[in-house]
Amino acid sequence: MYLKALEQRNNYLKQIKFENKSDELLEIWDEKISEYAEGVFKYRFEFINKLKEKIKNVHNIITENNEDIKIEYISDFTNKEEFLKKLKDNKKLDILKGYTTKGIHRDDFNIYINNNLVNVYGSQGQHRTAILSLKMSELQVVKDEIGENPILLLDDFMSELDEKRRINFLRNIRDTQVIITCTEKINVENLNFKVYNVKSGKINQKI
Repeated sequence: MYLKALEQRNNYLKQIKFENKSDELLEIWDEKISEYAEGVFKYRFEFINKLKEKIKNVHNIITENNEDIKIEYISDFTNKEEFLKKLKDNKKLDILKGYTTKGIHRDDFNIYINNNLVNVYGSQGQHRTAILSLKMSELQVVKDEIGENPILLLDDFMSELDEKRRINFLRNIRDTQVIITCTEKINVENLNFKVYNVKSGKINQKI
């Protein structure tokens, strides 16, 4: 509903810019967008807070407590009234650009390792480990919601992890159904798993 209201507002912004339509009707879309944004923001805020509780524990296991991970939700939204004010304050800019420059459609999140922004200062291994920690945290949140373990699909994630991180991660998913594709054979002791060799799209043999 938010995206539909946003599309309508953006269309009307273009009509104001190119067809000299009155900007008074923008208030209708501002009100709708603010209403829907409030619900989305609350859901995302709660979801990120659930991830915060879990991602630290997952990452500690993978890195053997050598890295501290944090996740930060970034949003222009604080409450409906403040957001309405931002839309009005940015009206001229929005008309000039022909689209809505503020809103939850521009929300993002940052991940920090040892207080450093991963996508700026992190190594390739830290990037990959942070993503795995995030995915595992999401799985745990989903399990809490539905009471079942989701299936985790991983495509060639081993290449940028050192052996110790690989082993620690695989041991951390022993209670989860996981399908992993990779170019190397995974060999970890004391884990219940099956390995298949796929060639030209066909399963040739079970290793």
